[in-house]
Amino acid sequence: MLYTTHIAVTYAATLPLLASSGSLSLGSIIAVGVGSVLPDIDHPKSFIGNRTRGFSDGIGVVFGHRGLAHSIAGVVFFLIAARFLLTSFQLPLGLADWLMVGYIAHLVEDSFSKAGVAWLQPVYNRRIQFGFKLIYYRTGKVSEKIIYMIACAVLFYQLILLFS
Repeated sequence: MLYTTHIAVTYAATLPLLASSGSLSLGSIIAVGVGSVLPDIDHPKSFIGNRTRGFSDGIGVVFGHRGLAHSIAGVVFFLIAARFLLTSFQLPLGLADWLMVGYIAHLVEDSFSKAGVAWLQPVYNRRIQFGFKLIYYRTGKVSEKIIYMIACAVLFYQLILLFS
């Protein structure tokens, strides 16, 4: 899934959660957005990988795309790293939770791709495809474009409701 689709789908899915929990703030919105693209740090040509060259290259070489960063182990690693950074800069720890909401949303979204996600790496490398190989999308294809348009429409509708 392209980064724009990840961001649109993640925001469409999480905006009601942010609003209903009283957590709708610039910080939480940014955290969810960053989380929605963070797992692709393992691919140097991805939106975030392109902006973190060196680090991204290393992760990609060692673990491969949709490797450890696309697993529960990746969620735990980045949660610990986010909490450490937020503490170091004296920022609210709750932002790490919203970062992880975006991160997990990304993994769920990728689980509907044709290839699926190996959630239990490094213990178990079998990929899980949530659509049972019947419902899936392919990156950049018509199916993803439809998902993107639907997510944008839902997000637009939610914003109208939020600000009316």
